[in-house]
Amino acid sequence: MTALLPDDEPGQDRRRLGDVLVDAAVITEAELAAALDAQRTVIGSRRRLGHVLVDLGLVTERQITEALADQLRLEVVDLNRVVISPESVRLLPRAVGRRLGMLILSKEGRRLTLAASDPTDVVALDDVRLHTGATELVVMVATESQISDQLTRAWSLAEDSSDVSTFFEETAGPADEDDGASTSNAAPTVRLVNMVLADAVRMGASDIHIEPQRDSLRIRYRVDGVLREVMSVPRSALASVVSRLKIVSGLDIGERRLPQDGRTRIAVDGQLVDARVSSLPSVHGEKVVVRLLAPADRLQALEDVGLDPDQLADVRRVLQTPQGLVLLTGPTGSGKTSTLYSALQEIHTPDRNIVTLEDPVEIQIPGLTQVQVHERSGLTFSRGLRAVLRQDPDVVLVGEVRDSETAELAMRAALTGHLVLTTLHTNSALSSITRLVDMGLEPFMVGSALSAVVAQRLVRRPCAACAVPDQPDPALLLSLGVDPAVLESATPRRGTGCAECGQTGYRGRVGVFEVLVVDQEMRHVLVSNPTEQAITEAAREMPTLFHSALAKAIAGETTFEEVLRVSPQE
Repeated sequence: MTALLPDDEPGQDRRRLGDVLVDAAVITEAELAAALDAQRTVIGSRRRLGHVLVDLGLVTERQITEALADQLRLEVVDLNRVVISPESVRLLPRAVGRRLGMLILSKEGRRLTLAASDPTDVVALDDVRLHTGATELVVMVATESQISDQLTRAWSLAEDSSDVSTFFEETAGPADEDDGASTSNAAPTVRLVNMVLADAVRMGASDIHIEPQRDSLRIRYRVDGVLREVMSVPRSALASVVSRLKIVSGLDIGERRLPQDGRTRIAVDGQLVDARVSSLPSVHGEKVVVRLLAPADRLQALEDVGLDPDQLADVRRVLQTPQGLVLLTGPTGSGKTSTLYSALQEIHTPDRNIVTLEDPVEIQIPGLTQVQVHERSGLTFSRGLRAVLRQDPDVVLVGEVRDSETAELAMRAALTGHLVLTTLHTNSALSSITRLVDMGLEPFMVGSALSAVVAQRLVRRPCAACAVPDQPDPALLLSLGVDPAVLESATPRRGTGCAECGQTGYRGRVGVFEVLVVDQEMRHVLVSNPTEQAITEAAREMPTLFHSALAKAIAGETTFEEVLRVSPQE
């Protein structure tokens, strides 16, 4: 027996997609007629109505999905949170799945559960029955882009993971670490590692965590700053998987007692992705974290990182000066490196010699001379900076100021006609100045060399697909010191949670900044009275991280909870 969609009766014609969208008041009759006309005039193969509606800007994929689910009383499925069985996916040929916009999620006997972008397409449902032999279909609704992405991912898993589980089940038992080298090149191990790396790239992950547990090997991806568990394999896979990762990243597979760091390059769908690999001994074995580095062509322009117009103007003015020191500050993971690279792209011209000194080189930018620090061989930041200054640079990027020697060299370079960009781990722009003085640098030197300090954090954006106007909790506003009257002219927004954002309400991140430009008043303070109180008083007009985050929350670019999470309360 075949499962019928709600409101279906034998002999009754199924409503078409356009009729459902009109009934749901998502589009008008006139808009539907225009879309149908456009559909008929498309040259070549007939395009699906959903594609035409989206291309015309009349509706979004999310609106189509929600309207179909509501009108047909079907469930919306978030494919990013579903564990997809490769065996189930292969029940429907890949080309057929793409053509129909359908993805098989599971099979029980002759009953199939599938995700469809257009469940009103009865011909497509009949094709699924024909290809699979199913007699009963349980239909859920998902966006077409999610189905397309998951088909790519699922078929990659199906093609790469054959025999992997069988191999590890056959070798189940206490993991012998001495066998790691001999089994790391075994086909199932290579397939598993390739599958994990490629899958993480396709999901847009920034990190892969391969973590030994007492009884298993857990694999997690960090997507949009949040870790997601994606699979667990038998613990017997530990030694061979870790050895394989060490081999491809140039690490010593015989050293298991000390942390190691290496690099590799991954080819996925014709795209090369650089990766940093770090191993760390733990109680249950070596944990490996792979950092996937964004390619240079994905870097944001400086105007898109989150600076407000006044801050952007200040930063651009400083970057165009021929000399001076520009500091970026913030904790690990706050986006400092990406902002630095965006700044370099802003000033990268053929008449400038730009040299970077990094540990490690995270993003390779054509036209720049990028130097990798190597502490063990003696190439430290201080020694490397001395060498770089003999290369006739116009702009120097120093990855991080870690000691007073490097800080003093950077200062002297800024005073002798170079624009120097670097990072420092402090909580705010003002504390960076006092940190430099505490490191033993003379206040007058800091005042003369320093051009600007930029402090940065990342806040999450409300999901564009499910964001709605928000009425913040009065207690939260009180804790932030916000007058509720401010909200009368504001547009705060909050994500309600949907398939696009994994039910979190957030999707994507944006930077919040405080920009301190060192002017004559600040230089006078640094020479005459370099105390934290005097420096703070001189910078009283500077919008802080808290104020910048609050402005974004009021404008609906983030939430008030995010303001409380990432910025110091004032």
